[in-house]
Amino acid sequence: MPYPIDNGMFPRVSDLVSREGEVEALMDGRCPRCRARMVVASPDDTVIRNAILRVDRAGRVAAKCARCKTWVEVPLRYVG
Repeated sequence: MPYPIDNGMFPRVSDLVSREGEVEALMDGRCPRCRARMVVASPDDTVIRNAILRVDRAGRVAAKCARCKTWVEVPLRYVG
């Protein structure tokens, strides 16, 4: 017997769609979705604990969270 689609056994299409183009804001050095630590700030420098960075045309920098793969804006600026 087939199950109806709206019974909660199947994920919604909106949950399956990739959020690749969206950039979320960094909260206290952690990813806003999974709370993994991404940025460690010291008085002398800032360390981003992820090697995948993306720079848009305006010079804003986003880092990809290693745990949940969300693009998160980091406190860097590309000038060049």
